[in-house]
Amino acid sequence: MAAKKIAEFMIVNRRTGKALQASGQENGQAVVQAAPTGEDSQLWTQEDGENSVKLVNKGNQKVLDVMQGGTENGAWAQTWDDVGGESQQWQIVKVTATYKKLWNVHSGKVLDIVHMSDEEGAAAQIWEDVDGVGQQWKFVPARKDEAPKTATKTVRKPAAKRAAKAAEKAAPLAEASAEEPSKKPGAKAAARKAPAKGKK
Repeated sequence: MAAKKIAEFMIVNRRTGKALQASGQENGQAVVQAAPTGEDSQLWTQEDGENSVKLVNKGNQKVLDVMQGGTENGAWAQTWDDVGGESQQWQIVKVTATYKKLWNVHSGKVLDIVHMSDEEGAAAQIWEDVDGVGQQWKFVPARKDEAPKTATKTVRKPAAKRAAKAAEKAAPLAEASAEEPSKKPGAKAAARKAPAKGKK
């Protein structure tokens, strides 16, 4: 039975707010963190296995792996052709409703960022689980087709309609005021006073 793919998503680090990104098309290219833009190199799909998942990068069609099958703290993450190895298998462990840890099956360590760096292009690595927020990740669905058009309509159109209605209501009042000045409050009094001013 073929593995099932789910929707594309970005994998965003809780501490830095940056997304995992494949840095090249060839095997062995480091996986780094970068400002989330939703470009193909930052998009991943999940292939479910029996007790683990593979994470496939859209940009290069390779899977999230650990360099040279490393098991030591600080071994870098990379992308590599899917060879079915345990270093390419991950368990997604819930931390909160939003954030998860990515456990590497081969090493028993979790995905992390080198030196807890905030820098653009800092490499992802594996490290023993220390319950740090730098080891927690959010899967953010990619929804490029959902532009904020509806929000624009709901905000701008009613405002324009209200302005048009207000103008429609104001127009008859303005015309009535211009044509019938005697109906204005105090108009009769002003008319009575006008002849008296002329006699002086």
